[in-house]
Amino acid sequence: MTDQPERPAPLHVFLSDAAEHALAALRPDELDAVEKLVERLAIHPRLGIPVPGGTDPEVDDYTARTDPAADSGDRISVVYRYHEAMASVFVTWIIAGP
Repeated sequence: MTDQPERPAPLHVFLSDAAEHALAALRPDELDAVEKLVERLAIHPRLGIPVPGGTDPEVDDYTARTDPAADSGDRISVVYRYHEAMASVFVTWIIAGP
């Protein structure tokens, strides 16, 4: 037995068609930064900035951003929804730019 807390199981992560299309347009360093961010979201889904005004009380909307120093210097936003009961994250948009 160890004194360290057990790491939670990763959530299911799904991408919208728009998010998949945006991933295909990223440069390799941008793609790597987004993939690392999404991996972190699968463990810590409330990592992003909450987006108010959601229409479903069981779903929380967030925006998370990559670290510009970790890729080409462009900030990339990942807009997603977290559904706790379904243990899932749904990435709706990936937006590259300043």
